[in-house]
Amino acid sequence: MKETKNPLNDLMMAQQPIFDRSNNLFGYELLFRGHNEDFANFSNGEAATSQVLVNLCIGITELNVQLNTPFFINMTGDLLQSEAFFPIDPSKVFIEILEEQSVTSHLIQSVKDWKNVGYEFVLDDYQFTTEYDPLLPLVKMIKIDVLATHPEEYKEKIQNLIESGIILVAEKVESQTMLEICKRMGFSLFQGYYLQKPTIVKGKKVDSATQMTIELVSELQNPDITIDRVVKLVEKNPKFSYQLLRVLNSPICGIPKNVESIKEAVIFTGLNQIKKWALLITLSSTSTQPIETFRIILTRAHCCQAMCRLSGKESEDMGFIAGIMSGIDAILGMDKKEALNQIALSHTLKEIILDHKGDIGKYLKLIRSLEKNNWDEISSLPVNTKIMLSRCYGEGVLWANATIKTLL
Repeated sequence: MKETKNPLNDLMMAQQPIFDRSNNLFGYELLFRGHNEDFANFSNGEAATSQVLVNLCIGITELNVQLNTPFFINMTGDLLQSEAFFPIDPSKVFIEILEEQSVTSHLIQSVKDWKNVGYEFVLDDYQFTTEYDPLLPLVKMIKIDVLATHPEEYKEKIQNLIESGIILVAEKVESQTMLEICKRMGFSLFQGYYLQKPTIVKGKKVDSATQMTIELVSELQNPDITIDRVVKLVEKNPKFSYQLLRVLNSPICGIPKNVESIKEAVIFTGLNQIKKWALLITLSSTSTQPIETFRIILTRAHCCQAMCRLSGKESEDMGFIAGIMSGIDAILGMDKKEALNQIALSHTLKEIILDHKGDIGKYLKLIRSLEKNNWDEISSLPVNTKIMLSRCYGEGVLWANATIKTLL
């Protein structure tokens, strides 16, 4: 039987969270590239437009089953002005008008037509030039690249935009100082790599709760730990025991029957699986970071595990642990090397995490490039590697969303 072509196989997708003023998740910007890097190439007119729409719609449909938040989607002027049908609920998306678009009467009319059927628009990378003035009454939000366009240089214009009712999104926020400046100036939403990283605690006393977490994580990573020891560690904390049983009884674990005790759970799942879930619950329940930080790290861990599975070269369990521990600094809010030195990880795992050694280290580096939207690095990869990365990342997104729902 001929295999049905899945448009997702030809799609490279990354996602970047957008937070509100309280550091809660507002939505995700979905960033797409084809494997031949020609996402914005419309030389084939309607055919290219149709393919992009198919990819977008299938991707959003699958993601939205797990995550009920708005998506921000980049669309070129060519796509906006085409006659293509866009079968996505307008309440689920914000359409971003890309920078460097020619603001013609045709583009303005197209935006009006889309608005008439309920779609909302975001003007991306706004630089306060007058050529975009005709679009301002039509957009709900404006994104300002605060790294390239420092907001303090445009205080009056920013205030005018806010007073007109436009919501401002600060993108490329890469420092705490810039985050505070943007909040003070009235920005409502924030996007940038800094928001996925912790305030590092280095050279300061680690609080007792964090220290207890480190000790438990360290014991769970000890290769000589016994089933009885894991059971005792878990049973010492009734809330922890409840959370673990709740996870193990959920569909994402695939246990054939409901379990009623930690020891019974170990019998059905095995020591490695119990250690993995105990680790996740320990870290998620003690971290003070936003849940979206944990979602990013879970996606990374599952993606790394899946890449190990598909390659057949490396241990899936090692790939997963490497993915989780690569984000230990973000979860615990402390220096990564300092945290890893306190955990009973093998020398090999530490080299994978800190120096990207070996195949698993290479996988981690690729995943981090995708998280940072480093398309230049990704574009140089062999096609088969891109396909594997894309599939595994998409699988990781869905698994992470399902896992967080169970852990909360």
